[in-house]
Amino acid sequence: MLVTATRGEEGESVPGAVADGDERPLEEIREQEIDAATAALGIAERHWLGTAPALAAGAAPRRYRDSGMAWVREGLAGPSPDAGPDSFSLAPLEQAADDLVALVEQCRPDVLIGYDDEGTYGHPDHVRAHHVAVAAAERTGVPLVQIASDAAAPGTVVRDLPQTADAVERAVDSYRTQLTAARTGRVRVRDPARRRAGRHGRPAHRTPGLSDPLRGLRR
Repeated sequence: MLVTATRGEEGESVPGAVADGDERPLEEIREQEIDAATAALGIAERHWLGTAPALAAGAAPRRYRDSGMAWVREGLAGPSPDAGPDSFSLAPLEQAADDLVALVEQCRPDVLIGYDDEGTYGHPDHVRAHHVAVAAAERTGVPLVQIASDAAAPGTVVRDLPQTADAVERAVDSYRTQLTAARTGRVRVRDPARRRAGRHGRPAHRTPGLSDPLRGLRR
């Protein structure tokens, strides 16, 4: 099961990833990418945070907006000055945690998997997702496994899962507007996109080079 907080509507697009004449909003394209990736991974169930069943009891449905980001330095993102009050990173932590707890208590998963406190490269929504997952794990007693931003960080356990490589590659290839990927023989890496304007008028940001993001697991 996958829970997604935002639709990536403030994100940047890799040049050439969107066909000429495709005028769909970026969030609609991103939703299609998520669907393709979850299908490649064999994930049968997917939910939006803020939409039932990932919604606190008695609450009206709510949509967490992409917070956007700004580059602090090469490879490290920080908050966007344009983030609004409905953005995920600025929404009340307790509210978002209530929504995730509702789903966890209904489904009772064996484990939660989420970002660590660095959020891979510091994206505000990734960092907020970490804090939401930590809160939900503490309140429900379900263990949390964190994807390590740095595989060499203390407390990180690295496992190679070659049997999943084909599925992971198909899933990564689904995110055409967000990254390009280069095979290095053993693992996949995220290839930095060039900083230039994409079809949606935003520069394609540089994503720091990463080994297969499923390799580093921090308890």
